[in-house]
Amino acid sequence: MCSIGEDDFGDEGAAHAMVAESLPSGIVLSPGDCNKCGVTSSELYKLNFRTAECRDCFLAYARHKFRAALGAAKILPRNAEVLLVLDGSAESLVLLDMLHFAQTQNTFKRLHCNARVVYVEDQQVQGRDPVDIEELRNLSTQYEPFEFHMIKLGSLPNSLQRIKDYNTSPNKTNELDQKLHKLRSLTARQDYLQQQRKNLVASVAQELQCTHVFEPSISVDLATQLLTAIALGRGGSAALDVALLDDRLAGDVKLLRPLKDLNEQEIQFYIHAQRLKPLIQSGSRYGQERGQTASLQNLTTAFVANLQQNYASTVSTVFRTGDKIAVNAHPEQTSCVHCQSSLDSTLSDTLLAIEYSRSVSEAGVGLYKNGEDLEGLAKKRLQSEDGLCHACRGIQAELESGKFLVLTSGWSGK
Repeated sequence: MCSIGEDDFGDEGAAHAMVAESLPSGIVLSPGDCNKCGVTSSELYKLNFRTAECRDCFLAYARHKFRAALGAAKILPRNAEVLLVLDGSAESLVLLDMLHFAQTQNTFKRLHCNARVVYVEDQQVQGRDPVDIEELRNLSTQYEPFEFHMIKLGSLPNSLQRIKDYNTSPNKTNELDQKLHKLRSLTARQDYLQQQRKNLVASVAQELQCTHVFEPSISVDLATQLLTAIALGRGGSAALDVALLDDRLAGDVKLLRPLKDLNEQEIQFYIHAQRLKPLIQSGSRYGQERGQTASLQNLTTAFVANLQQNYASTVSTVFRTGDKIAVNAHPEQTSCVHCQSSLDSTLSDTLLAIEYSRSVSEAGVGLYKNGEDLEGLAKKRLQSEDGLCHACRGIQAELESGKFLVLTSGWSGK
């Protein structure tokens, strides 16, 4: 039967135990027949552009999207070592549940990989209350035999601990906190924090000898990331920021986004169907509480959220556009020491114009006889061998004092 917990909920099914306001819009609690399998169910799931279906049919549909993303591209080798990034959001719990289900199937349907889980503790940086360690330990018990690890954002990779042995250390101001305080704008701080988190995950993957990392990004996240990358001057690497496979991480670690085809409604339905309890609210990232106009990232997030609410198909169009962008990569290209994106191999007119304007603002036209001198200075600055891409140079320019440094906790030169 395609019903949920009849033994636990009695004759009325799950309806009497649920508050209507807490349910995602679209779930029909009244009994009905599943349009997919025809079985009578006490609870039907009605997704946009799909007919109402029972819990089992919906879960099969959502899990198929996860398997299809990995299977179509054939980018996950058999028996690969996988590190799953858990941040406590609904998306990360859905990814954890899907991966665990895929590994508990029979030999024919089983996803053959060895998975570990890491939770990056960033409550101090994010300004949130600490996560309940016991809830994480309960998750590790529920999803055995996955190994659960924890590490604090901004710490060294060798400080990684298993969740069962993890001890909450006193809150100390580390190097990452100091760097964030030196950056003048919230835009630079959010960009810097995102790159440091990605680099830390790559270092943890190397520490655990994992070759692949699973990131719980869904379609709306990737649409936001695409527009944000372009706004921040990362257009040259924007395609990798939203692609299924991102191969820029250190140590030849490959980042995968197997939930890229799922939307917010499907995530909420899955959470409800599996009775999962997110540890944090989705989208509660650093600096979001300061308002929509506080940074480029916040403004882009609000713009995409408005599109999602009023023109849902437009968000899908934005996200799909990222899949069609080609990356102009050459083997001889060097990479940015901070974000590992390829540095521009040719002089860009756009970047030259930006550096020209910056030269005028800092030096003043009166110090030069003509525009050729200013253009020469702009070219010199653009071609400086600092190992940073244009966007990371912007972070460097935001520093109030001191030299831009890549944290040892986030980068491994192996």
